[in-house]
Amino acid sequence: MNERPAKGRTHATTREEIAELHEFQHWPARWMWPMLAASLALSGAAGIAIEKCWPLLLVIWLPLAAIDFVLVLAFHDASHARFHPIHWMNEAYGHFMGTIMFTPLNVYRFAHARHHAQLGRPGDPELWPYNAPSVPRVLRVAAAFLEIFAGVIYTPILFLRSVLVGPLTPRERQLVVRGYLLCIGFWTVMAVGCTVLGTWKMLAVGLLIPMLIAGMMQTLNKFEQHLGLHGQTVLGLTRTVVDRHQFGEMLSAAMLYNDYHGTHHRYAKIPYYHLPNATPYTLAHATEDCPVFPSLASATIDMLYCLLDPKVGPQWMKEAGQVERVDRPHEMVAAAAQQPVFTGEYNTERKSAVV
Repeated sequence: MNERPAKGRTHATTREEIAELHEFQHWPARWMWPMLAASLALSGAAGIAIEKCWPLLLVIWLPLAAIDFVLVLAFHDASHARFHPIHWMNEAYGHFMGTIMFTPLNVYRFAHARHHAQLGRPGDPELWPYNAPSVPRVLRVAAAFLEIFAGVIYTPILFLRSVLVGPLTPRERQLVVRGYLLCIGFWTVMAVGCTVLGTWKMLAVGLLIPMLIAGMMQTLNKFEQHLGLHGQTVLGLTRTVVDRHQFGEMLSAAMLYNDYHGTHHRYAKIPYYHLPNATPYTLAHATEDCPVFPSLASATIDMLYCLLDPKVGPQWMKEAGQVERVDRPHEMVAAAAQQPVFTGEYNTERKSAVV
């Protein structure tokens, strides 16, 4: 998959051009159906390999998990109704993936809307408990460990918590219950079918283990985007990656430009393939210093330091009676990377944080 961003467009420089980038440009079918087909083919190959030549699983699992990870990123875009321009296809994909992951689309939407509205604050259900100063460090470290290595189980529980503690309207409660009933029904049928047919081993190697690996990838992706940041705005609380090397651009395209995450949080309704063209305008109008990285690796390394004491949000600075300090590697990377990477009009002075 190598979709070029915003074919026929240049980087946006005005609000009017940003508004145009909210429009759909094309369908994702050029890569969606091949990736779904590849996922099914690799799952079948894993089922055969476990019986015929199990070492091949080590070759199959990584690409299969990578594909599943991209399909999860597409699920995220579907939750914003920006994955497919045909509404029912967008919803069908979202419900299909949400049911497999035991995280119904409407549950994800409930939590994710609050994640966008209250990014990093105590009301952000996706970043709990790292956004809660009342949670001891040892429990936050344990949560991060579980979320990385058992994300396929931890994440559905995290989203279930969001609807248990969050105020639901009667309509939302109805949609949530329907979603979980669908999940229970699907996995009950899967369990009964595997028991009757004796295919539990095939299910494990073809679906469950790749889901476990994909869950690890998604958790690291989530942490790379936000963990350890304490800004006051969505751009100050989000790592953005802009890698102009050929491999970096291919990787970004494969990840549905999810690494342009600050732009996504600023303009959540822009389709993923327009995010690169909206980024220069977005950062040029930032009201505080933004962590911008020249590669996904550099952003991930910056995040790894934070796993020793995982936290996010400006409330941690207030809790400690401090102002945000500029003492992590990403600040040096950002200063060197912004101007060479982007084109357009920029204020080259570094911006101080404002409330």
